[in-house]
Amino acid sequence: MKQTITRKGSFDSGHRVMNERFKCFNFHGHTYLYELTFSWVEAGSLGYAVDFKEIKRIACQWIDDILDHGFIANPQDEGSITICKNAGTKLYLMNLAGEGKYCNPSAENIAKEIFYAVSVLMDKKDDTQFKLDKIVLHETPNCYVECSGLSEQERTTLFHSKLTADLLIYKSGKGEVEYDSRRV
Repeated sequence: MKQTITRKGSFDSGHRVMNERFKCFNFHGHTYLYELTFSWVEAGSLGYAVDFKEIKRIACQWIDDILDHGFIANPQDEGSITICKNAGTKLYLMNLAGEGKYCNPSAENIAKEIFYAVSVLMDKKDDTQFKLDKIVLHETPNCYVECSGLSEQERTTLFHSKLTADLLIYKSGKGEVEYDSRRV
């Protein structure tokens, strides 16, 4: 039987949507609220597949470290990139279309990249079959997107991007924590 758990969080980021004809072309920001929903089939020895603290320690912390109080940019938005670099602002370039390729930081695309990142970061090689099922990303109190996967092309592009190598280094740096006191 499949069960799910959800961890919520938030981050504040600026962005703009290149070539959009109305107000989202301007520099602006949001307090993004997210919900990460995971599923599993087999509970571990403590009665769960993962502790909520582990999701916070790895996935939520990556979101905070990489996206919070920064600017998310289309890799071809040279103006935004230059401004951010000159100001020393935290900058995240979208990877979904490939390195340096046109990809706007829309809520839909940001959700896909977070979905991929959290999937890599929280991947478990055990019998629980623990996996990320979906992300809900609220851009405003009234607007949100849901992402429950990527196309094969998007997955392949992201897998071959620098993002994957960075995620694996980040995950390795976090190490593993044993929550079962009987095993330590």
